[in-house]
Amino acid sequence: MWFLAIFLIAVDKGGKSALALSRELGLRYATAWLLHHKIQWAMTDRNAQYQLGGLVELDDAYFGGVSHGAGKRGRGTDQDPVVVGVSLNAQGHPQYAFLEAVESLKKETVLDVLQRRVEQYGEWLSDGGDIYAAGAKAHHADHRVTLSRDPEAPTVFHWVNIVIGNAKTFIDGTYHGRGRARRQLYLEEFTYRFNRRHWGTRIAERLLVACLSSRPHPDAS
Repeated sequence: MWFLAIFLIAVDKGGKSALALSRELGLRYATAWLLHHKIQWAMTDRNAQYQLGGLVELDDAYFGGVSHGAGKRGRGTDQDPVVVGVSLNAQGHPQYAFLEAVESLKKETVLDVLQRRVEQYGEWLSDGGDIYAAGAKAHHADHRVTLSRDPEAPTVFHWVNIVIGNAKTFIDGTYHGRGRARRQLYLEEFTYRFNRRHWGTRIAERLLVACLSSRPHPDAS
């Protein structure tokens, strides 16, 4: 049953909710929810082992709230802030990403995220916010600023905006935008899939390895 659950969650590009898993496997919802929960934690543990490096687009977005699905909003809305980073290769194509929900966009909070999620040195692209400037300085990274009103801004932030939009679509489509308490697990599941989007069915094998090597998560809260 575990193998089937891991396979079904891995190969479905749109993700699979615990309710869908319970229906397909013939399990009680509580049992399917627990399997789903532990697999999401395995994804989270694996994501935490990697950092973005090289050329990185950084921005923040807002998820949830009454205006969820309406696109990115400015700082100070009723939505929950999420720090987002996307690394690009030499051709400007996306490689890897991270999305981390935070309580606020205070400097110390965002710096902690950047310390864990982004490698030292490299080149950062941001909208010039003080938090990203401070992070770049702490990481000894070159920091290029592009303001949103600049003609180049849509191009510079093209991929980070696509990742934000796709993550919102994923959460809305699979989990119907619900569950603030579980939002980070949804973001980690999206990130795990995005970072392995070219692996095809091999992602099931890698998710099995991630589950086997993950630390125990007995608390299903």
